[in-house]
Amino acid sequence: MNTYRPEQDFLPPPVPLTVTPATPEPGQTVTLTATLKNTTAITLRGTVLYLAVGDLAKSDDLGDIAPGRSATRTWKTRLPDDAEGVVPCIAHALFDVHENGSDCTRATSSLKLPYRSLAGAFDNAGISSDDATTTADIDGSRSSLSAEALASVGLTPGAPVSYGGTTFTWPDTKPGAKDNVVSSGQTVRLSGTGSRLAFIGTSTWGDGKGDGKVVYADGTEQAFSVDVPDWYGRNSSAAVVLPYRNTPSGRDDNPVSLFTFGVDLTAGKELRSVVLPKVSDGIQSGVAALHIFAMTIN
Repeated sequence: MNTYRPEQDFLPPPVPLTVTPATPEPGQTVTLTATLKNTTAITLRGTVLYLAVGDLAKSDDLGDIAPGRSATRTWKTRLPDDAEGVVPCIAHALFDVHENGSDCTRATSSLKLPYRSLAGAFDNAGISSDDATTTADIDGSRSSLSAEALASVGLTPGAPVSYGGTTFTWPDTKPGAKDNVVSSGQTVRLSGTGSRLAFIGTSTWGDGKGDGKVVYADGTEQAFSVDVPDWYGRNSSAAVVLPYRNTPSGRDDNPVSLFTFGVDLTAGKELRSVVLPKVSDGIQSGVAALHIFAMTIN
């Protein structure tokens, strides 16, 4: 019988994971399938396989798996009706390699469900108070918008604000809380009809350029592109110019700008969702990112 020797390099076996359907809806049943193949030279003893979808999980005892043998498990589970955003899926196998030691292997995947609202998709804190400037980071270098500077131009939590005939509701959040979406291709539910879908936001580390799409209730789609200027400085095309910003060392008396932008809609067609422009995969110093604070249909 092959046994484990501590001086040997031990490469855990793979446990490929598939999830179907790849793009489910909330409340829909998804199926996870994981196969653990013992590619090692020893028997994996007392093997347990854990499968998880978000907060839902189950375990299966696979017993002993001899070299070259495999075990497959399939699990069907229903997503919660209120599921949204990125839902992680995990296959994790734990097994004994000798009487005094164990090892594990795992695979991960993720489901990307629509967010029920823009606020539900907020993933960045971009606003700090002047007496706690390090509680937010809008650009990956710990700079942020000042709550006090925003208030000086009427942008207070939950306040309606109008620019160029379009009324937005500013995020109803406290300084240091997540208050904007880093536009990365997220899908957000949206209903209503109108002539234009408008956003208010700004870009950091350069112009925020990317492509998104509007999805109508009849299933048709409409692509659009954005090109939002960088926040730093007093931009003549800005909807809002703030007199200063916050940095880790305190107030920086250089103005910063916020912008409105959007896409013209097909008249009379009901909206179902919007896929936000794919600009970046998050915030990182030196990498352009687009931040969206609010959106509305005119």
